[in-house]
Amino acid sequence: MKKWLLLIIAGAILTACSKEQPKKDYAVLSGKIDNFKSRKMTLKGYNYEKDIRFDRKTKTFNDTLLNIVPGHYTLVIGKRPVDIYLSSAEDLKLIVDAKKRTEDPIFEGPNANINNYLSERRKKFGLILGNANKLFALNEDEFLSKMDEYKSSLEDLADASQLPADYLTKEKRNIQYEFARNLNNYQAYHRILYGDDEFVVSDSFPDEVSGIDFNSSEDYINSFSYRNLLKESLDKQANKRKPEDGDFDLTLLETVHTEVTDTLVKNDLIHQIAQKSITYTMNLSEFYKKYMGYSTSDKNKREITNLYDKLKLTAKGQPSPKFENYENYTGGTTSFDDLIGKGKYLYIDVWATWCSYCKKEIPLLKRYEQQYHGKNIEFVSISVDTQDKKKKWRETIEEKEMGGVQLFAGDKQDNIDFAKDYLIKGLPRFIIVDPEGKIVTANAPRPSDGDQLVEMFEDLGI
Repeated sequence: MKKWLLLIIAGAILTACSKEQPKKDYAVLSGKIDNFKSRKMTLKGYNYEKDIRFDRKTKTFNDTLLNIVPGHYTLVIGKRPVDIYLSSAEDLKLIVDAKKRTEDPIFEGPNANINNYLSERRKKFGLILGNANKLFALNEDEFLSKMDEYKSSLEDLADASQLPADYLTKEKRNIQYEFARNLNNYQAYHRILYGDDEFVVSDSFPDEVSGIDFNSSEDYINSFSYRNLLKESLDKQANKRKPEDGDFDLTLLETVHTEVTDTLVKNDLIHQIAQKSITYTMNLSEFYKKYMGYSTSDKNKREITNLYDKLKLTAKGQPSPKFENYENYTGGTTSFDDLIGKGKYLYIDVWATWCSYCKKEIPLLKRYEQQYHGKNIEFVSISVDTQDKKKKWRETIEEKEMGGVQLFAGDKQDNIDFAKDYLIKGLPRFIIVDPEGKIVTANAPRPSDGDQLVEMFEDLGI
């Protein structure tokens, strides 16, 4: 009887053990960091960003990452970025010094080999290529020689690092995409560094882009270089297709729809374009209608619809959003209502001292102020610098002898109602308001747009 009982218990144990264990759907990222004083670091990846808390007393961190997409990420530790590879269910531990960048991170876990490889890979760029400015300043033969050396070095490193076979295959493609992207950018970057707008690569310069399949969702998720190479290629195509006075944002949206067939890639690209460009496009209704027709993501459609509904409030003829009590460079404060009702249009420039594109517009803006002085238009510049940049704001106005009405909002555009109501995502932003305070255009031409701005002023009778 006892023997039968023992057999029954043993069978029950074997049956329980044979049952499939629940599949792990999370990864634990942990480690120790020296010389780091912040309370958090940031993990960034493809369509992913998460703040991770850091315990300054123990110098450690520990975070559970749920349903993470396997791939390359960057752990931003203060000013030190650490490239890491994460899988959806395998833990990773690292030890790193936030300041001593010459000391490699130490990795523990099933993917330690991959992460050690990524540390060595990052160093190759500096050792072989130096920095981007030096690289793209080289003459054509020297540049190609350096790029060949760099590519071969990465491939040799990958082969010697005992990487998993599937990862090695994808990484070889990733290396090729980085190589192709640098070659594809050489002409444009060399022109900038030498100030020679007429520089053209030789007829024998390699074309590494034409043979690339731009409809690989796997490579799109896995490779930063692939994603950017695709975006740069589509930008070039859109610039060629855009009519002389056409809308680039709308043309880019159409180009992606025409050239990209992979659902994941297309949805992600047009969503990124819409998030940024819907606030700039000259044809809001058409842009929105085409986006809704091209996208198959209900989540993305809801987000863009929300933006569209807000933008309709700043359409032509709608009352302009207002601001109150912005500090005036000449003294006191100025509100929106102080500027209307005087028979003058307002040409509003929303800018910041840290914005290089904003500062490039200043000389031309000054020229227009002088050209239209005494006419029925007021030039208003609103700085969206934070309070700690007030001195810099004043110094910039003095140094560049800026005219017009100079106002200081005292906070960045994300926190200012006037900027939020206009959905200002990037700077500079130019707006035209009529003498009664109604919107003429929420996306006016910049001074650098030349004839477009002059023609708009002429149409308004300015």
